[in-house]
Amino acid sequence: MAEVMREVADWPRVRQNKLAAFLLHLRLREDPAWRTEMTRRIDDRNPKNWVRLEDLSKWFKRRAQK
Repeated sequence: MAEVMREVADWPRVRQNKLAAFLLHLRLREDPAWRTEMTRRIDDRNPKNWVRLEDLSKWFKRRAQK
C-alpha cells in the first residue's frame, strides 16, 4: 500500500482526481443510503430542485482550484 501511495503522490493532479473519483464511486455504490438519495434526486420532477450543468461545471472548477 505504501508503494502505491508513493506512486500516486507523484502523479499529476488531474490523474489523482480521476483515481479519487473512481475510488469514491467504488465506496458509494455499496452505500444503500447514498443510492436511495441519488435515486430520489434523479426521479425528482420539480425543476426548482434541479441543477444546471453549467452551474455544476463551475462548482467543480472552483473545487479543483482549492
